[in-house]
Amino acid sequence: MKKLLAAAVIAAAPFAAMAGTVSDDFTITANVAEKCVILNGPADITVNYDPFNTNSVTDSTTVEYDCVKQTSYNLTVQGQNGVLTGATHGDTLTYNLTTNPSSLSGLTDGNGIVSGSPETLTINVEIPAGQNVSVDTYTEIVDVTISY
Repeated sequence: MKKLLAAAVIAAAPFAAMAGTVSDDFTITANVAEKCVILNGPADITVNYDPFNTNSVTDSTTVEYDCVKQTSYNLTVQGQNGVLTGATHGDTLTYNLTTNPSSLSGLTDGNGIVSGSPETLTINVEIPAGQNVSVDTYTEIVDVTISY
Protein backbone atom coordinates (compact mmCIF):
# COMPACT_ATOMS: atom_id res chain seq x y z
CA MET A 1 0.00 0.00 0.00
CA LYS A 2 2.89 2.32 0.82
CA LYS A 3 4.31 1.69 -2.65
CA LEU A 4 0.98 2.62 -4.26
CA LEU A 5 0.75 5.82 -2.20
CA ALA A 6 4.34 6.77 -3.07
CA ALA A 7 3.62 6.24 -6.78
CA ALA A 8 0.54 8.48 -6.57
CA VAL A 9 2.55 11.26 -4.89
CA ILE A 10 5.29 11.04 -7.53
CA ALA A 11 2.72 11.10 -10.37
CA ALA A 12 0.96 14.13 -8.90
CA ALA A 13 4.21 16.03 -8.24
CA PRO A 14 4.37 17.70 -11.70
CA PHE A 15 0.82 19.04 -11.34
CA ALA A 16 1.60 20.52 -7.95
CA ALA A 17 4.50 22.44 -9.55
CA MET A 18 2.14 24.26 -11.98
CA ALA A 19 1.11 27.05 -9.67
CA GLY A 20 0.96 29.81 -12.39
CA THR A 21 0.94 30.48 -16.16
CA VAL A 22 3.17 32.39 -18.52
CA SER A 23 2.36 33.54 -22.05
CA ASP A 24 3.95 35.46 -24.88
CA ASP A 25 2.72 36.64 -28.27
CA PHE A 26 3.98 37.00 -31.83
CA THR A 27 3.06 39.11 -34.84
CA ILE A 28 2.07 37.85 -38.27
CA THR A 29 3.09 40.20 -41.09
CA ALA A 30 2.21 39.84 -44.77
CA ASN A 31 3.82 42.22 -47.24
CA VAL A 32 2.05 42.70 -50.58
CA ALA A 33 4.23 44.18 -53.30
CA GLU A 34 3.15 46.14 -56.35
CA LYS A 35 2.69 43.81 -59.28
CA CYS A 36 1.02 43.73 -62.68
CA VAL A 37 0.42 40.81 -65.02
CA ILE A 38 -0.77 40.44 -68.59
CA LEU A 39 -3.57 37.90 -68.37
CA ASN A 40 -4.31 37.61 -72.09
CA GLY A 41 -1.79 39.14 -74.44
CA PRO A 42 -2.73 40.78 -77.72
CA ALA A 43 -3.29 38.51 -80.71
CA ASP A 44 -1.23 39.03 -83.86
CA ILE A 45 -2.98 41.05 -86.56
CA THR A 46 -2.90 39.98 -90.21
CA VAL A 47 -4.69 42.04 -92.88
CA ASN A 48 -4.82 42.13 -96.67
CA TYR A 49 -3.73 45.49 -98.05
CA ASP A 50 -4.75 46.64 -101.55
CA PRO A 51 -2.76 49.67 -102.75
CA PHE A 52 -5.62 50.60 -105.10
CA ASN A 53 -8.30 50.65 -102.38
CA THR A 54 -9.21 54.19 -101.33
CA ASN A 55 -10.12 53.13 -97.79
CA SER A 56 -7.67 52.57 -94.98
CA VAL A 57 -7.31 49.05 -93.64
CA THR A 58 -8.19 48.73 -89.95
CA ASP A 59 -8.16 45.97 -87.39
CA SER A 60 -7.78 45.64 -83.63
CA THR A 61 -6.61 43.38 -80.85
CA THR A 62 -7.03 43.45 -77.10
CA VAL A 63 -4.83 42.94 -74.06
CA GLU A 64 -6.26 42.00 -70.68
CA TYR A 65 -4.16 42.91 -67.67
CA ASP A 66 -4.45 43.24 -63.92
CA CYS A 67 -2.48 44.88 -61.15
CA VAL A 68 -2.56 44.48 -57.39
CA LYS A 69 -4.92 47.09 -55.88
CA GLN A 70 -3.30 50.51 -55.47
CA THR A 71 -0.37 49.63 -57.75
CA SER A 72 0.89 52.67 -59.59
CA TYR A 73 1.61 51.69 -63.20
CA ASN A 74 2.19 52.95 -66.73
CA LEU A 75 1.00 50.91 -69.74
CA THR A 76 2.52 51.64 -73.14
CA VAL A 77 1.84 50.28 -76.62
CA GLN A 78 4.62 51.03 -79.02
CA GLY A 79 5.73 49.91 -82.44
CA GLN A 80 9.39 50.27 -83.21
CA ASN A 81 8.84 53.04 -85.74
CA GLY A 82 5.26 52.98 -87.05
CA VAL A 83 6.40 51.33 -90.27
CA LEU A 84 5.78 47.81 -91.57
CA THR A 85 8.80 46.65 -93.56
CA GLY A 86 8.62 44.28 -96.51
CA ALA A 87 10.49 41.01 -96.10
CA THR A 88 11.77 40.83 -99.71
CA HIS A 89 11.77 44.21 -101.46
CA GLY A 90 12.31 46.58 -98.54
CA ASP A 91 9.23 48.73 -99.26
CA THR A 92 7.41 50.09 -96.23
CA LEU A 93 3.80 50.63 -95.17
CA THR A 94 3.10 53.26 -92.53
CA TYR A 95 0.51 52.53 -89.85
CA ASN A 96 -1.11 54.23 -86.88
CA LEU A 97 -1.90 52.83 -83.45
CA THR A 98 -4.70 54.10 -81.23
CA THR A 99 -6.16 52.70 -78.05
CA ASN A 100 -9.61 52.37 -76.57
CA PRO A 101 -10.54 53.67 -74.08
CA SER A 102 -9.57 56.88 -75.83
CA SER A 103 -9.11 58.62 -72.47
CA LEU A 104 -5.57 57.31 -72.44
CA SER A 105 -2.84 59.89 -72.69
CA GLY A 106 -1.36 59.10 -76.10
CA LEU A 107 -0.69 55.39 -75.97
CA THR A 108 -0.01 55.39 -72.24
CA ASP A 109 -2.64 54.39 -69.72
CA GLY A 110 -2.42 57.32 -67.35
CA ASN A 111 -4.91 55.91 -64.84
CA GLY A 112 -1.97 55.07 -62.61
CA ILE A 113 -3.78 53.27 -59.81
CA VAL A 114 -6.11 50.36 -60.41
CA SER A 115 -8.88 48.74 -58.42
CA GLY A 116 -7.38 45.26 -58.58
CA SER A 117 -9.89 44.04 -61.16
CA PRO A 118 -8.87 42.89 -64.65
CA GLU A 119 -8.89 45.62 -67.28
CA THR A 120 -9.06 45.32 -71.07
CA LEU A 121 -7.33 47.65 -73.49
CA THR A 122 -8.26 47.62 -77.19
CA ILE A 123 -5.44 48.45 -79.60
CA ASN A 124 -6.56 49.71 -83.01
CA VAL A 125 -4.35 49.54 -86.08
CA GLU A 126 -4.91 51.65 -89.20
CA ILE A 127 -2.90 51.31 -92.41
CA PRO A 128 -3.68 54.38 -94.51
CA ALA A 129 -4.87 53.92 -98.10
CA GLY A 130 -2.89 54.89 -101.18
CA GLN A 131 0.55 53.57 -100.30
CA ASN A 132 2.41 52.43 -103.42
CA VAL A 133 4.14 49.20 -102.38
CA SER A 134 5.41 45.96 -103.89
CA VAL A 135 3.98 42.49 -103.46
CA ASP A 136 5.47 41.29 -100.17
CA THR A 137 4.76 40.46 -96.53
CA TYR A 138 5.13 43.50 -94.29
CA THR A 139 5.73 43.20 -90.55
CA GLU A 140 6.72 45.00 -87.39
CA ILE A 141 6.68 43.95 -83.75
CA VAL A 142 4.56 46.07 -81.40
CA ASP A 143 5.37 45.93 -77.69
CA VAL A 144 2.83 46.17 -74.87
CA THR A 145 4.62 47.05 -71.64
CA ILE A 146 3.37 47.62 -68.10
CA SER A 147 5.83 49.42 -65.87
CA TYR A 148 5.06 49.51 -62.15
